[in-house]
Amino acid sequence: MEWYIFLPIYILALIAVLLLRIPVAFGIFGVGIVSSLLIFGDIETTSRLLSLSVISSVNSFTFTAIPLFILMGEVLFRSRIAQDAIVEISKMLHRVPGRLPMVAIAGGSAFGLLSGSSLANTALLSRTLLPQMKQAGYSTHISAGSILAAGGLAMVFPPSALAILWGGVANVSIGPLLIAGIVPGVMMAIGYVALVLWHSRKKGDPPRLSEESHRPLAETFRGIVKNLLLPGLLALSVLVIIFAGIATPTEAAAFGAIASIIIAFAAGRFSVHDLMSAGKSSVRITGTIFILVMASTLYSQIMAYMGATTGLVAWVSSSIANSAVMLLLIVFLLVLLSCFIDQASIMLITAPLLMPIALQFGWDPVWFSIIVLVTLQIGNISPPFGMGLFVMKSTASWIPMMTLYRAAIPWIISDLVVILILCAFPVLVTFLPALMAG
Repeated sequence: MEWYIFLPIYILALIAVLLLRIPVAFGIFGVGIVSSLLIFGDIETTSRLLSLSVISSVNSFTFTAIPLFILMGEVLFRSRIAQDAIVEISKMLHRVPGRLPMVAIAGGSAFGLLSGSSLANTALLSRTLLPQMKQAGYSTHISAGSILAAGGLAMVFPPSALAILWGGVANVSIGPLLIAGIVPGVMMAIGYVALVLWHSRKKGDPPRLSEESHRPLAETFRGIVKNLLLPGLLALSVLVIIFAGIATPTEAAAFGAIASIIIAFAAGRFSVHDLMSAGKSSVRITGTIFILVMASTLYSQIMAYMGATTGLVAWVSSSIANSAVMLLLIVFLLVLLSCFIDQASIMLITAPLLMPIALQFGWDPVWFSIIVLVTLQIGNISPPFGMGLFVMKSTASWIPMMTLYRAAIPWIISDLVVILILCAFPVLVTFLPALMAG
């Protein structure tokens, strides 16, 4: 069968499986197994290919960083260190216009540096700040929108679990990829700050509550030392270790996980039971990701065997010569897919197709990977099925889904502007990894 006949049939089969609400990983496995049987014609070859795919896909030192960074975030969440840091940031910003939405952005940035999970970030901010925003009188659009956007910063800021996943699947160096997310993440946060300031100037801020009064300088200093110093040093240490090349990202993740456990026990609000719960949660999340990795490896091997990958790259190269048009199409495709499929699945499905195209056009792999991550963050909060929307709905059932859809739109536009800037000036992404190489 020619690749141009096989590829649309294969993709349509995957779409049909997803529409049947079969879990993505099992759906990809099922389509891959059936395709293997049809291609090779016997069970023995199919079982051998399946076993080799499963073993080779997760037998990578790179992927070890994912459960370790997830464990670090779980420990900081369950010990309430992350929540206390957000409360302290809220007190520090008591005079800033749009204070609580600003706290969401600052907290999303801070916890993004400590968690690596955008959904966990969204859930934390929603549970911690949304009731305060409602009580203070902020509109649902600005409160829900700021949390949705800020929660997704963990997808771009290091140590992003999805960045590690993409790097492992797309064969992009993990250390430079993590560090490259710093400037785009800051740009996204600046765009969110601009939106909050514009909203505050246009609509005005709700009256401040009595407990939002100014704190003495000494009390502020004590609060910073108590609630922000240790988690801040932890995040900075992990970044410095990776940037300076002192250790690999996996070793830095191990350091972060161990240090977070020590800090949590030292705070006196973390027990062995909490540690076991954090470990179980990390294993559950990691297991879900690794099953997807196994399924996608079988999928990509079948695509390669049938010549679909090389055929598609050759066809795209001959049909679309303009790199800007090609990049625009890729961004549109990723946003569209993100409206219906979770980000990890999209990465694993599209990486075997998109990375050869990126290399064919001569794009820097790290720069292109960051464009993918920022685009997937847009999809994370895009109607109708962005995962961030459903996480917020689960923590704030009183907000209508249509309200969440409308609340997300201004922040999506802000991220699109960031993508345009990064496309126009790739050096904003590549200069920090270049310093690492130097």
